Amino acid sequence: MILVSGDGVLARELIKLSTNELVITSLSKKDMDITNEYAVSDVIKKYMNTPNSPKYFIHTAALTKPMDVNDRNPILSLDTNIIGTANVAKICHKYGIKFIYISTDFVYKENSYVDEESNVNPSNAYGWSKLGGECVTKLIPESLILRCSLCDIPFRHPIAFDDVYRNSITHKEVAKIILKIKNEIGVINIGNEYKSVYEFVSQHQKVKKGNGAHIAPSLELDIKKLKELI
Repeated sequence: MILVSGDGVLARELIKLSTNELVITSLSKKDMDITNEYAVSDVIKKYMNTPNSPKYFIHTAALTKPMDVNDRNPILSLDTNIIGTANVAKICHKYGIKFIYISTDFVYKENSYVDEESNVNPSNAYGWSKLGGECVTKLIPESLILRCSLCDIPFRHPIAFDDVYRNSITHKEVAKIILKIKNEIGVINIGNEYKSVYEFVSQHQKVKKGNGAHIAPSLELDIKKLKELI
């Protein structure tokens, strides 16, 4: 069994991949309050007492949208993205469950080319909060950190920037990748080929072209490690 925290897009895509052989169960905020260590312990302990006890925990729950909510509410950001991650990671370690942390490419310095060994230097509160979660995860042996360049499809904005370049990837693609590499450890960049946000979104839906380099950074991920694994 795989447990998944959260009920966002990535969690829902993971649930779609559940089979009789590999059961994937999501835990929404109603099911488990990650900011409460005792609640986390009670829920995971319950699953450990079942015949098909969990072998993996994919931590997708986070304060993410809108991204600037982490700037406006730093305490909630701290409680959710850092302390919440610590609560889940500790209990997973206690029960020998593989902990997989979904991070972001926003932990890197913007407007640069980066591999997994590059220095991290977030440019916003969201990136710092996710980096805090990475620090927690690094303390857990055999854990896995996935730095994803996720892009919502359907795209939620009327304009996609043709002068901002990323390794954009859909939640559906990431869900499939996670299951393929779930036994890896360390840090892995997750993304597609480097292209403009407009070019990526246009592959999936019609969208207007616009300029946004003055407000959104470009960032190129080295994804050689990912390609070797899949």
